[in-house]
Amino acid sequence: MFGAKPLITAILFLSPASSLHAGDGTPFVYIATQDPFVSSEGQVRLNDVHVFGGVFGEGSFGDNLQFWNVDYTDNYLVGAAFGRDFRELGAGFVLGGVAGAAIRFGDDDKTTGEVWAGLRLRHHGFVIGDLAIAPAVAVGLSAVTGPTEIERLREISRDGDATLLGVRRSEKLTPERNEELTPRF
Repeated sequence: MFGAKPLITAILFLSPASSLHAGDGTPFVYIATQDPFVSSEGQVRLNDVHVFGGVFGEGSFGDNLQFWNVDYTDNYLVGAAFGRDFRELGAGFVLGGVAGAAIRFGDDDKTTGEVWAGLRLRHHGFVIGDLAIAPAVAVGLSAVTGPTEIERLREISRDGDATLLGVRRSEKLTPERNEELTPRF
């Protein structure tokens, strides 16, 4: 009877998901290999815009992935980004570009701005009914009008300059601010 509980749990968990379907005959839960919200005769949307906001965390990007265990600051960010798909790569992956701008403000910082642009690799995502969770990673450049307190401390400890950075961002995965991983130029 050692493996019976996990097996029964898996069957009970997966059987409803495999039998659920949206109204048009597509499964309720699936991994999309094409845009899940465009019909076969419809035109594919190449552009996207997303608006976001969040609070800064003390740690690096990897530290902030455990959002329930982050030392948050009293500094915030509000911004928007425009994305454009260039090419479908197959298996649900899409190559595109992204550009954005944000305002950074808070108790510890002067109000500063940030702009960025880069290439983006995204996947059409994991679809649950009418919701798609579509992860993306962008690589490019970020420029700021002035460093935040966290960036200033990192400039000192790493002997760098946060005015223009090479960045890698994970987009649309977490509500927290995407932390720059900073190769120095």
